[in-house]
Amino acid sequence: MKIMYNKFLIISTVVLIIGGAYLYFSDNLNSEIVPVAYGSSLTSSNILDKALSSIGSQINSDISFLNTLVSLKEIKIDTVLFNNKNFNSLKNNTVKIEPVVAGRSNPFVSIIDQDINNNNNSTADVITDQPTQITDKTVILNGTVSMTNNVTDTYFEYGTTEVLGSITTIVKPSLVGSFIKNISGLTPKTNYFFKACAKINNIKSCGNLVSFTTN
Repeated sequence: MKIMYNKFLIISTVVLIIGGAYLYFSDNLNSEIVPVAYGSSLTSSNILDKALSSIGSQINSDISFLNTLVSLKEIKIDTVLFNNKNFNSLKNNTVKIEPVVAGRSNPFVSIIDQDINNNNNSTADVITDQPTQITDKTVILNGTVSMTNNVTDTYFEYGTTEVLGSITTIVKPSLVGSFIKNISGLTPKTNYFFKACAKINNIKSCGNLVSFTTN
């Protein structure tokens, strides 16, 4: 029993010592924090005063400048510069840019095919390609527009003479400019002519005539 009582006294003494130390140091911290807080408040107040003073001086400077502009009645230009030898010795060094030949109009077409089409067709905008899948009554007409920009309509004109006379419905060109149309109801063993056409910038443009014979 005596041993338990001694342990209780020792523990109580340690707790009291720790509690007293905590209260002592907490009071010292509070006494030190107050001046720092007041000091910070004073410092912030000084910064604010300096900022307001700087803004006020800037406003006064702007007002003074505006008053000077308002008070101006006339402006004189000193022409002495135009009599200066160095100014008069200046030369125009503009370089004239000569026109150059444009590159390939359709980069997706092989160079050989493009050269053949350009030589065989009267215009580089619309190309009449050779027909495919010719039967006794049907054929697929093929055409190409070298530039797809500003192209509104693509179609074919065809007939049994070079005057043609028949016009297909409008077909939509592909991303590379090619367009096709399946024609039916033709007469067997008959020679036909056709050409590819398109409206570019609202102007009609057609390729050369190409002929074929049905089976």
